Amino acid sequence: MQNGSIIRTARRRGPPEAIHIKEVSVPAVTPDHVLIALEYVGVGIWDAEQRAGSWGSVKPGTIMGADETGTIAAVGSHVTKFQVGDRVYSYSYGNSGGGFYAQYVSVPADRAAPVPAHLDMKIAGGMPCIPLTAQSGLETLKAARGQTLLVFGASGGVGSCAVWLGSEKGATVVGTARPDAQQYVRSLGAAHTIDPNSPVRENAINRAAKDWFDAALVTANSDALVYFFSHLKPKAPIAFPNGVEPKPHFKGHPVSAFDGAMSHEAFEKLNAAIGERTLPLRTHVFSLKDAAAAHHRIEEGHVVGKIVLHVDL
Repeated sequence: MQNGSIIRTARRRGPPEAIHIKEVSVPAVTPDHVLIALEYVGVGIWDAEQRAGSWGSVKPGTIMGADETGTIAAVGSHVTKFQVGDRVYSYSYGNSGGGFYAQYVSVPADRAAPVPAHLDMKIAGGMPCIPLTAQSGLETLKAARGQTLLVFGASGGVGSCAVWLGSEKGATVVGTARPDAQQYVRSLGAAHTIDPNSPVRENAINRAAKDWFDAALVTANSDALVYFFSHLKPKAPIAFPNGVEPKPHFKGHPVSAFDGAMSHEAFEKLNAAIGERTLPLRTHVFSLKDAAAAHHRIEEGHVVGKIVLHVDL
């Protein structure tokens, strides 16, 4: 391997056009890291917020991205569970070895996991962050068989995975989605879908959850949210991933924020949940060189599923 990995970086904070191509050295591999040759990279709204400077100044040359799928290109001297050529996916937010909009990334070995053999790499590339986040949310809510679970914002990335994982746990999942996304949400395992802005949503809620909701996982906020909260059972818990604004709240109900876990144990739980099944996550593929266009799309909102970048430079 030689230096000169072509990557996508943010030159400065600003609009999507602030992203540009730059040639840099392939990251070094420290003893407990693996070097991954990237194939598909996830794009999250958090990437766009970082690029826009919502979290403060952007250091010139910042490489964005926190999750991906690819192939092991090198392993550190202390790493024993991976070999060169293994298919892996990884989630490492704030990664010390640089971001994932690149051809290569170096990550701690415990923040990577084998891609299930039956899983398409494009789907896996959109997955690591969002199912790990949904998994944390379901654990926070103690979602279980027999419960009726509301997923508000069910067609987005985290929402999609929460519907799928929640239904796999045996919960009756009710997901909110616009009419054009409802078939997709049902394909993920939702027992019922409801347009949050429908004038007949009361009837739809009564059909879907006649005894009201046992818990709510909130991946987006809107004026309709409080109306759905009014159909929670007394003291039913509410959970939301950090980044949902304004932060949801409802008097008399415990509300918890959560993040996706970045650990070997979290990946093991996820792979066990996936088993031999295929998560039918909808993906929207952009070339890595079109990362600015991908940022424009995610800032438009209402992305059904997940945007990924194909590393095809």
